[in-house]
Amino acid sequence: MSSLNDILQSAQGGQAINNIAQRFGLSQEQAQAAVQALIPALSAGLTKAATNPGTLGSVISAVTDSAHQASFNNAAAAQSPAAAQKSSDTLSQILGSNHIVQQIAQQASAVTGIRPDILVQILPVVASIAIGGLATSLHNQGLGGALGQLASAAEQGNLGSILGGAAGSANGAGGGLLGTLTNILGSLFGGSVQGGGQAGAPNPSLNNALSSLTNLFQTGNLPSNISQSGLQDEIGKILGGNR
Repeated sequence: MSSLNDILQSAQGGQAINNIAQRFGLSQEQAQAAVQALIPALSAGLTKAATNPGTLGSVISAVTDSAHQASFNNAAAAQSPAAAQKSSDTLSQILGSNHIVQQIAQQASAVTGIRPDILVQILPVVASIAIGGLATSLHNQGLGGALGQLASAAEQGNLGSILGGAAGSANGAGGGLLGTLTNILGSLFGGSVQGGGQAGAPNPSLNNALSSLTNLFQTGNLPSNISQSGLQDEIGKILGGNR
């Protein structure tokens, strides 16, 4: 699994799309279109949240939440009240207000022909499944321990400390999202751990976990009617505005 699309196609034993179709009274083709039209919003939202020190911890906490991981594996769990509440909370972190969610649904509706109100209902389910799959993918890469360390630091409010070394070495972190992330953290924390001590050497395991996680935020290969529709640009404009 190397992208959000890959994660969603493989979720629930490869039956996630069928399960969504049955739940919302759609054909399999409609469910596939709905899911893939919502992926650009999740990709952009996760990327934006991960490069903001104020919301990075929330992203990491969501990825390690057992309710989301259960959604990835099990259709019943994805439909549970617990998953719905967790998804709603996570969407508010990565996308913003309900008004923004409505705008996203309108854009996806224009591409798929599926009613916006149905897409609004589908989005939290898709988000929970996708976020749970991020953790599964990292565990499959042998990075579960590093992800757990990051989550523990986020929970304790020590994410800045644990990333201090990595942030202080942003120039060596490479380009892309991880480079952006470490530059932001380096600016925020000054390359030093909380408490005034100097940051140690970057932790390769944590660097790998962050890099692998953010690489998974890519949309993956989407059908041309979605990838060439201008949907991603419109989503960018929506998320670029005020939340």
